[in-house]
Amino acid sequence: MPEVEALAISAAVEAPLAFAIVYLAKWRCRGPWHVALASAVATAVTHPQLWEAAFWAYPRFGVWPSLVALETLVVLVEGLLIAWMAMLAMPRAMLVSLGCNTASCLVGLWFWFAGGNG
Repeated sequence: MPEVEALAISAAVEAPLAFAIVYLAKWRCRGPWHVALASAVATAVTHPQLWEAAFWAYPRFGVWPSLVALETLVVLVEGLLIAWMAMLAMPRAMLVSLGCNTASCLVGLWFWFAGGNG
């Protein structure tokens, strides 16, 4: 899958989920739309670096250890960005980031396995 498609899928999964989490939880922040937008922007910021880091890390450390380490880093960076952009409390921003990145990672793995790579 080309990187731009992977980025579009990630944003399409993460932004609505971020909105839903904050809307349903009624967390104080700039609002669920801001959290959704912050999530999409954070994804756009981290995705190119994750993509390149994955190509470097997979042959050196293996796919699964690299995936866990890189996704952990992405969750932390995106959580910081979401907290800052949407004025969402840090622990809550980290939960949003964790939930959204878990979902998009699972969708990405589904595409990967469905494409015969697994």
